[in-house]
Amino acid sequence: MEDPKSTSERVQGKEKVAANSLKNLVYSIPMSVEDKVVLEDMINKLSQEADTMLYIINDIPKRYQKQVLLAHKTMLQSVIAAVNHRLKNL
Repeated sequence: MEDPKSTSERVQGKEKVAANSLKNLVYSIPMSVEDKVVLEDMINKLSQEADTMLYIINDIPKRYQKQVLLAHKTMLQSVIAAVNHRLKNL
């Protein structure tokens, strides 16, 4: 059976790559430096929150982890749905 911490580390690695990609995109778009800094800060905070959430869930008793992960997934899916809605309206 795979170590949950190594799975978390792999997810964290992929998430960091995605966050860095988004930050690079932000800095390539013409907008004020202040807006770029604010967006970068928000991306960093989201990235850190995602890492922290998975780390904390990993410490929850195993019998509750699936329930919490499914609820977390539902929350993230609602964020994705909102992004998809915005994309559809562009």
